[in-house]
Amino acid sequence: MRAPRYLLVLPALLPTLVVFAGSLIRLADLGLRPYARGHIGTGATLDNVRRFAADPYSWRVLGDTVTLGAVCAACAVALAYPMALALHRLRSPALRGAALFLIFSPLLTSVVVRAYGWNVLLGDGGVLNRALLGAGVLDEPLRIMYEFPAVVVAMVHVLVPFAVFPLLGVVAQVPRSAIEAAHDLGAGRLAVFWRVTFPLTGHGVLLSVQLCFALTISAFATPALLGGGRVQVLSGLVYTNIGAVDWPIAAVQSFALLLVTLLVIGLTNLAARLIGRRRP
Repeated sequence: MRAPRYLLVLPALLPTLVVFAGSLIRLADLGLRPYARGHIGTGATLDNVRRFAADPYSWRVLGDTVTLGAVCAACAVALAYPMALALHRLRSPALRGAALFLIFSPLLTSVVVRAYGWNVLLGDGGVLNRALLGAGVLDEPLRIMYEFPAVVVAMVHVLVPFAVFPLLGVVAQVPRSAIEAAHDLGAGRLAVFWRVTFPLTGHGVLLSVQLCFALTISAFATPALLGGGRVQVLSGLVYTNIGAVDWPIAAVQSFALLLVTLLVIGLTNLAARLIGRRRP
């Protein structure tokens, strides 16, 4: 009798689950501890949950975090999809390798170096503003750095490789015969894309959106460096409260971030199933 295939992942899955479950248990323990005047007490209380629920600033930051995640995920997937199609159609191994290197090169660079590079490009005296001022398009520098657009641009830059990878896998699985059959029936390129290619790769698009969203709302360094304190995300609040030794509220905020991620992933999966059932 052959063993199920999923047993092959148990040696790697079990240690990961132990560490993950242990971390969540420790966070839950901290979140239920009483906190007063910089001291973490013993016992269990829901005061920290009430503090978080009653704090409008935390809710506003949570909303900004979700907005940032949705915008960055949408932009990254919109850029990654044509890249995946182009990579799939490349027949030269050399060109394909060079394109993959260029796409994944942001992951080889330190986040601090990337932030400095975007500052050189997008700053008040940066390359972009100098070019626009020199061309007479602007009368004064465009304020981009330390604002929401700068964080979006920097996050999308590093998210595109994560979006391309799953999309490249599903694009490669689209049967060539289905595309040829659509062309034989008189469909144009646009019709073939919307009625054949895109529906067959929809699950890859959903996976890329979920991955990019989860990576964005949990990011800390890029929003902190390029947001300049004006773009607040929940991970930044967690960091601030850890530094202030208010670990119980930081634990509650961490759970809120985890629950929001799971909720969004669950809702997108549900929406995808409903759309799939309605499709003839």
